[in-house]
Amino acid sequence: MKKEVEVMRVLRVPPLGKLVVEFRGKRYENIDQVGEENVKRFLLTAVGELMAFSGGYQTLVDEGLAPPIAASGSTPSSDESLSEQQARFLASLEASRDALKAEKKKASILPGLSQTNPVPSSALNPVEQIDRILQRYVEADPELSNRAIHLIQHPAGGLQIDVDGKRYQRPSEIDDQRIQILIKKAIKEWEAG
Repeated sequence: MKKEVEVMRVLRVPPLGKLVVEFRGKRYENIDQVGEENVKRFLLTAVGELMAFSGGYQTLVDEGLAPPIAASGSTPSSDESLSEQQARFLASLEASRDALKAEKKKASILPGLSQTNPVPSSALNPVEQIDRILQRYVEADPELSNRAIHLIQHPAGGLQIDVDGKRYQRPSEIDDQRIQILIKKAIKEWEAG
């Protein structure tokens, strides 16, 4: 049994058919209406993952569904490879995740000063949820506890496995069978929910 989590709802509202995003019972017509920074980052990360799901912004431009990005200093250069763009996008997602973790840690240390509606841990994407389980297994293994082993959401969707800075697509590609077993155990625990 997979443990699915509703991240947000996207609704088309009559009479004009405008899209709205619903998160925790609140509706937003645009991101500027979101007051809480942690919720804003969470929603932007989800939208980024949807962009990756669609094949990236350029796919939408090529299909005539979105305007081309005007040239500016913040857009990727034409000689920047797709893998470099993906790595930059992944880094921005990871930075958002890390900022959210730091905010949660601060909120737990200073509960009286925390925001009233922090993003629940169940709102993490499935890869992040499985990675949390994996981290428990890694920390419990004395031979692996000092190694960096993480599951990461790939910008184009799916899963990447980071073992000491080297990326893999599947557990079977990893040489260390102990790591393969821990990843499979973490996935199985998550599916059992």
